[in-house]
Amino acid sequence: MQIYGLCFVVERELKPIPLQNVAVEANIVDMIAEVTISQTYKNVEKNTIEALYKFPIYEAAAVCGFEAEIDGQRKVKGIVKESKEAAKEYTEAVQEGHGAYLLESESEDVFQCSVGNITSGQTVVMKITYVTELKHDSESENIRFVLPTNIAPRYGSSEYSSSSNDGKILNPDVVSYSNKADFYLNLAITCRMTSTIQNIESPSHKISTEMNIDENPKISKITLTQQTTYLEKDFILVVKSKDLDQPRAFVEYNPETETNCVMLTLVPKLSLNTTISELVFVVDRSGSMSVEPMKKAAQALELLLRSLPEDCYFNVISFGSHYDSLFPKSQSYSETSLSEALNLAQTMKSNYGGTEIYSALEWVFENSRDDIPTSVFLLTDGEVLNVDQIVRLVSQNEEKKKDDLRLFSLGIGDSVSHNLVESVARAGKGYAQFVTNDERMDKKVIGMLKNALKPPVKDYNITWTDVDLSESKEKKELQAEVDKSATSDNTESPSQSDIFIDTKVQQAPYIIPPIYPGVRFIVYCILEKNIEPRKIITLKATSQDGPMKLDIPLDPVTLQGSKIHKLAARKLIQDLNDEKSFIHKHPKNADKHIPDSLIKEHIVKLGKTYNLASKYTSFIAIDERNNETVSEARTIPQKREVPQFFAGKASFFLASSMNISGPARKAKRSFVGLQQDTPLQVTPAALQKVNVNHKEPKIENLFEFLGLQSFDGKFLPNKSFYEFFYKNDLNDFINLKQEIEKEIGKTDVEEILSTCIAISYLEIIMFEKFKDESEMCHEKAEKALKKMVENEGKGKIIIEKSKEWINNWINSDSEKKEE
Repeated sequence: MQIYGLCFVVERELKPIPLQNVAVEANIVDMIAEVTISQTYKNVEKNTIEALYKFPIYEAAAVCGFEAEIDGQRKVKGIVKESKEAAKEYTEAVQEGHGAYLLESESEDVFQCSVGNITSGQTVVMKITYVTELKHDSESENIRFVLPTNIAPRYGSSEYSSSSNDGKILNPDVVSYSNKADFYLNLAITCRMTSTIQNIESPSHKISTEMNIDENPKISKITLTQQTTYLEKDFILVVKSKDLDQPRAFVEYNPETETNCVMLTLVPKLSLNTTISELVFVVDRSGSMSVEPMKKAAQALELLLRSLPEDCYFNVISFGSHYDSLFPKSQSYSETSLSEALNLAQTMKSNYGGTEIYSALEWVFENSRDDIPTSVFLLTDGEVLNVDQIVRLVSQNEEKKKDDLRLFSLGIGDSVSHNLVESVARAGKGYAQFVTNDERMDKKVIGMLKNALKPPVKDYNITWTDVDLSESKEKKELQAEVDKSATSDNTESPSQSDIFIDTKVQQAPYIIPPIYPGVRFIVYCILEKNIEPRKIITLKATSQDGPMKLDIPLDPVTLQGSKIHKLAARKLIQDLNDEKSFIHKHPKNADKHIPDSLIKEHIVKLGKTYNLASKYTSFIAIDERNNETVSEARTIPQKREVPQFFAGKASFFLASSMNISGPARKAKRSFVGLQQDTPLQVTPAALQKVNVNHKEPKIENLFEFLGLQSFDGKFLPNKSFYEFFYKNDLNDFINLKQEIEKEIGKTDVEEILSTCIAISYLEIIMFEKFKDESEMCHEKAEKALKKMVENEGKGKIIIEKSKEWINNWINSDSEKKEE
């Protein structure tokens, strides 16, 4: 059963509320975006109704505005209150016949809006506003804007209920969504960058871009090229702006709180040596991965395996309803272990049923090596419910192994759970990247591999102000303000006055995440009233090469407003939820019990101060009506229990199109209907086409060519190697062979010849488009050549002769291409 639009229930029968219009307005400024979503609904029923809908928002976003406009005549603006209080006010208003609007956070990336008493013929426009950080995208000067119009159905059963969800009235995971709508979507995006915009593209949709607005190269506007009634997948925009990767620090003054907030951002360019590591690849093979996501994951795994250094240890874990490990323990990288792993990658299919990540990761942590650092790569579409449990597992094991365990996550497909992918990477001190079905992921995964092989930069410290902060606030009377009845935490110590609270400088995140080359780094700091930031913000850290120090001048222009404050507050709330906040992690609070009531109190305070929806705060808006309208509304029985019907996998669309999902499936049960029946083969032979031109830089050519490389970096002179260059045997390279023999002074040079040709092929042809993807395999080949030709000068000479051969080969029209 599929119902589109806002829906309501009368006597257990589903009824739709027609959606009249959807408009999205986004303003992007450097690495921050402010987005307003407006949805127009009309009650065409004869009676007054109560309804609800859900919508997804990117995991890092801060929902900071909620407004309802009724019949184009009056507006009611949502204000933030503690969630239990807001839910109570909503229920009372509905019972009294008034219009009521309640916006609640169901999870980190899903919100629900309850709409009480829409009278017959009434039109309602609901506006939700949020601000969000923008992620880096492969290149350091690119930012990635995501409009999450497609959220994946959660697998498993929900842990939420009206009693466990702190008094909220939302009904989690009852509603999933369909693609039917009767309107056109209006999407308008404005980019205002601090430097010249060099390129704008969308890997997900066709767009129209207007550059140089008002003859300003720093401003552009983007719209959809074609009229559409819905977006069938996440809308993604990638913007490249000159020098966006440079270290910068901004300060924003908020007139309402009279405080300053500093935002520090940079994309590090570090040169660190690699270290011997254990690398474990955890690959999602559940039914929801379907064809394209599974194909991309398998290709990415194959490239990762070929790019591994010779002295590492590795393992591959497949998971779904159950999990399998390729090896009982991580194996050393060898011709045999690589061959077994490649065979697995080339025969992977999405036939493992449901998605159970927890047990797979638990096995990985229990069986990881203790003598060398471990890096875990999670490749998944992230369709799970028990995110908090998984994050807790990762966090506990990261703390146990300290700097010797990191987790990197890659979200694959058009309906990724950003919450899971981001949260596990954050807990694992790695970072997350995302790739759609229409994008290649090779460049992103190789960037992750490079960073995973380098020891972390640690012991971070940022100096935000010149003020002496040695005397910070202690917690004294704060707990007396807590409503004791609102908490079930009876394990609190009799006195909490010894818990240290520092509010003069609130850094978010409190524990600075590892800095990785090429990965954007953002830290915020809210300074207490009357405290000014330094003119130069100083970042200090420790690397394997010794202490590091970076001085970043504060931008002289003070921004006015609250956007940066809201993002900082969102990060502070995230820290509190993740148990990584200054309260949890300050040395003065070591071994002290931190009560849930205290954490809730801080989250509520941040939510109210900065107008943010959160785990403990909700938006409430009341439309008070006259006696006649109230009397009419009171005659309608109010029903909030939505019947549950299982409708299979469906997509969320910006139009809030929806259907009703059935009883939540229990964990460890397969999605039988979603299993992929046809084996997915991702072999070099499958990638090769008839009459393929290997002289062109194509990803298929690269994959086939890397299949010729041995685990130790050499390219062996065999039939496959010769045929790749349309040759029959070694005699077709006779002139180059003789030149190398003459230079080296020996006749056994076949492996030197083939490896030199391979290095030159990668540099001259593949580096043009796929340098990042092939760079690690190129480095392995260079190391192998160096072992075979110890004289560096002679090595350079024979490489030059090989490059000359490759150039002649490219320019030759007489070469016969073999099928």
